[in-house]
Parts: sequence; structure tokens; C-alpha cells
Amino acid sequence: MTKINPYLLITVCISATCGLLFGFDTSIIAGASPFIQTEFNASNFQLEMVVSSCVLGALFGALLSGKLSDNLGRKKVLIITGLIFILGTIIAALAHSIEHLICGRFILGFAVGMGSFATPMFIAEIAPAQSRGKLVLWNGAFLTGGQVLAFLVNYSLTESGNWRLMIFSGIIPAFILTIGMLFMPESPKWLLIKGKEFLALNILERIRGSKTMATQELALIKTTLNISQAKFSELFSKTLRPVLFIGLLLGIFQQFMGINTVMYYGPHIMKQIGFSDATTQMFGTLGLGITNFIFTVITLLFIDKLGRRKFLLIGSMIAALSLFTMVFLLSNTISGATAYLALFCLITYIIGYCISVGSLFWLMISEIFPLHARGTCMSFVVAVQWGANFLVAASFLTILHALGIAATFSMYGTIALIVFIYVYLKVPETKGVSLELIEQNIQKSLPTRLLGQKSA
Repeated sequence: MTKINPYLLITVCISATCGLLFGFDTSIIAGASPFIQTEFNASNFQLEMVVSSCVLGALFGALLSGKLSDNLGRKKVLIITGLIFILGTIIAALAHSIEHLICGRFILGFAVGMGSFATPMFIAEIAPAQSRGKLVLWNGAFLTGGQVLAFLVNYSLTESGNWRLMIFSGIIPAFILTIGMLFMPESPKWLLIKGKEFLALNILERIRGSKTMATQELALIKTTLNISQAKFSELFSKTLRPVLFIGLLLGIFQQFMGINTVMYYGPHIMKQIGFSDATTQMFGTLGLGITNFIFTVITLLFIDKLGRRKFLLIGSMIAALSLFTMVFLLSNTISGATAYLALFCLITYIIGYCISVGSLFWLMISEIFPLHARGTCMSFVVAVQWGANFLVAASFLTILHALGIAATFSMYGTIALIVFIYVYLKVPETKGVSLELIEQNIQKSLPTRLLGQKSA
């Protein structure tokens, strides 16, 4: 097993704090919203705007961040993201009207959108090929850890009803990200694009711990170096279109499998499957968040041994079978035993989702795009993913009330089955393959499933 350089590990942890903020700020509103509604006497529509404004902000943040990342560098974008997190946290926590709060949440979402693509890209570009999967998924572990942290903060402050402190507590990791990134290195791949070869080599030596390895990697990066940055229109070119579609479809599938209906409306779903006690509903939701975190860590530990395709295929099938089983249970009379069986199915669904598109969407999009187009491609793909997130979050309750819980989750199960088929036919195995070799295979117009092929 390749030993990871300590300096590289510190860099990954600091940048992954952005992932923690992603999970924290999108989840903290779940526990804060009842107290917000009471204080401002807000309508249900206003409360929905408070919740969804963060997702909408993320869409715009993701769209803008691609060009910023290509022009300013990955490091500077993460520093700017940290500053925006601080600003949004202060505005939201001190809000004296519902409009003020929506504004603060939109700014937080803008930062989430920027960081949701910049962090996995930054980590992928500084990580060695042998441990790239593991290191990129540190961001996913921090993200799901941030969700659990938010639920714990919600629970600890529920008795006091202090929603402002719930939101304001996010300022601590925001400062860690902003200050910490000031002392972290820039992506050597980006530096080489900008003609800063000496600095790129110096950083590679520090994060690899070997001058020989750094020199070899620098030479490899040069083989795929293209100074001309991709324009948006180029994303749909014959060369880029196949990998762009992989990123787009994995992002859409990630949301249409229904995960954020569970994360945003967990207590409501718990009620639908047969748990009437509010405390039980909250603990059930917390349990789902903890499950998500644990299996993100498990994926992180084994991703570079078992590979991406195995996790995607096994996870999507587990999710599909779990959802269809839950639908069968809920189609009959709901009893105490049925409720617990349905909860078990929900837990196994979370596991399947987590080890497939839940974690691996972010990893795959950091690997499959050529260097000169990586920022633009990832920015567009993540923006579409946030758009899908917004559609699901905004329509779930309407669909649930119109169709019922069994029909609603049968749709999500069908999507999971489609994910299995699509991954089997189109998604490549990129385990242990350098980003440069993947790019060479794209230029050779190999079928997408063979892009991780080490000799062609």
C-alpha cells in the first residue's frame, strides 16, 4: 500500500473542510426551520424558500466557479469560498426578517456550489493515481460528517430553540477553511497550465516527498498539457461529449434516486412509514445520517482496492432492491413490525446509495475530464446536479401527497435500476489510472467504458 505524504494529507483535510460545510449548511436548516417559522410567523411557502434558497444559490455558485477556478486557481477559489461561507453565516444568523434570512441562505448556497466542485477537483489534481479515489472521498466523508454534525447541533439546541446559534456554529469550520487554505499549495497541474513550471515542480516534490517522483509526474502532466482553456461550446464537441454525458447523467441520477427527500424530509418520511412519535422520527433521521457517514468512510477505505465500477454496480442494485422491498411492505397495511422493516429497507437503501452515486459522482467527475476543460466541465455538471437537487426538493411533498409513499419510492427504485444498467454499459473503471492516461484515451476516442484501459 502506498504511503501518503503527511503534507499531502494535511492539504486534503483542510480543503475537505469545504465538504464539511457543504453537509452542515444544507442540513442545519432541518432542525432550525420550526423555530424560524415560529419567530417570523412564516408561511409554508416562505419556509420552503428559506430551505430551497441554499440549493438555488449552489446552482449559481457552481456555474460561476469553473471559470474562476481556471483563471484564479483552485486554491484561491477555495479561499474565496471560505470567505463567502463566513459572510453568508453572519447574514443568516443575524437575520431580522424572512427576506434577510433567505438572502443569507442563498449566499451560503453560493459557497456550497463553488466548493462542491472545486474541492474534489483540487484533491484529484494533487493526489497520486494509486490513492486518488481514497483522497477525493475524504471530501465525501467530511460532507456526510457535516450532516451528522448539523443533526447533533440541532438536537442539542432543540430545547432552547436557538436557531441563530444553530446556523452561526458553522462559522468555525468556515474560518478553518479560509485561514487553512492560505498555507496550502496550489494545484501543480494548474500552475503548469499557467507556465509556472518551477513552482509546480517544487510543490510536487513537497506533496510526493521525492524529487524523482515529482520530475516523472511533471513530465507526464506535460504530455497532456493544453494551454488553451476550453470554451463552453467545446463541452459538446465530439471528443468531450461522451464524458460530459457520463458526468451529467451520474449527477442527475444521484438526485433522482431520491436521497435528498430523505435528508430534507426525514421526519416526514418516518411518519409516513409508521412512526408517529416526533422523538422517534428525529432519531430515525439522525440514524440515517450516521449510516450515510459510516458507509462513506467504508467506501473511502476500499475504493482504490475494489474499484469504482464494482461499488457503483453493487450499490445501485442494493438501493433498487431495498426500495422495491419497502414499496411492497408499504403497499399493505402498515403495522409496528412493518414500520421497522420499512426502516431497515430505508437504511439499506442509504447504504446502496452511499457506496454508489452518492460518493462516486464526485470522484468520477474529478477524474474523467481533460485538464484543459476540467474546470468548465465540472462547473457545468455540478450546476446541473444542483438543478436536479432543486427539482427533487421542491416537488417531493407534492408528489408524495399526489401518489402516496409507495408509488413515490417505486420511482426512485426504478431510477436506481437504470443507474445499474447505465454504469454497466458506459462507465469506465479508473482505479489506479493516471488522469493523464485517461485524457490520452479520450483523445483516442475510445469507448467510454474503456477510458481506464492502461494499454490501447
